[in-house]
Amino acid sequence: MGKKRISLTLDENLVEKIDAEAESRDINRSQTVEKITKEYFKGKGLNTAVILCGDPENKTLNLYEGKPVLGHILDNLSTQGISRVILLAGQNREEIEEQFGSSYETMTLEYIEDQSEGTAAALSKAEKKVNETFVALNGHVVADVDLEDMLRVHREEDSNATMALTTETSPSNYGVARLKGRKILGFEEKPEAGEEPSQLINAGTYILESNIFEYLEAESLEKAFENLADEGLLSGYIYGGKWKDIDR
Repeated sequence: MGKKRISLTLDENLVEKIDAEAESRDINRSQTVEKITKEYFKGKGLNTAVILCGDPENKTLNLYEGKPVLGHILDNLSTQGISRVILLAGQNREEIEEQFGSSYETMTLEYIEDQSEGTAAALSKAEKKVNETFVALNGHVVADVDLEDMLRVHREEDSNATMALTTETSPSNYGVARLKGRKILGFEEKPEAGEEPSQLINAGTYILESNIFEYLEAESLEKAFENLADEGLLSGYIYGGKWKDIDR
């Protein structure tokens, strides 16, 4: 990504502190401001979650252990510092909003009703509402991923996107991830039994940088992830907790 020249007006005492920091790091003022800004954003936790829940069958409202799947997802998010949830509900908005309203625990719920063809197009509808690192989740998957730990891995790898991966003993029915260290190299779609590159499959939770929207011209989110993997910009977070895909 390129750089852009900007002009800043700062308090004189603050400028003196920046210059002193630049001298101690043996870099110039602009580099110091850039490093301090990056360190600030790296220290921030996740605030916003985006949930893909516009599928025609509205599986996010299916009951699992006596509660709608979306209820399980929101329960997990509410314990992990998330304060804002954007629901990409499509044609399901009215039915979902009737059950969950505009807030859940301490979180605000926002709805996007626009119809979209494919998961990538659906996620792109959130572009104008997100300008920071965020978590996206499949609305038909119940999981309790530790988002703080996943965010740590995401930042350590300096990735555009990090995908939670879970272990499946019979992965030949899924897309199976190929990894080198934490970097995802690509996926094998429903490989023959015994020929799987790993037992790790997409767990349906993703930490994404706001520039992810530049990669969403693909017809599906899965294709967008393949493109990111090809460019070395997709990391994997191996997760061993609760996981249930209502599709399966």
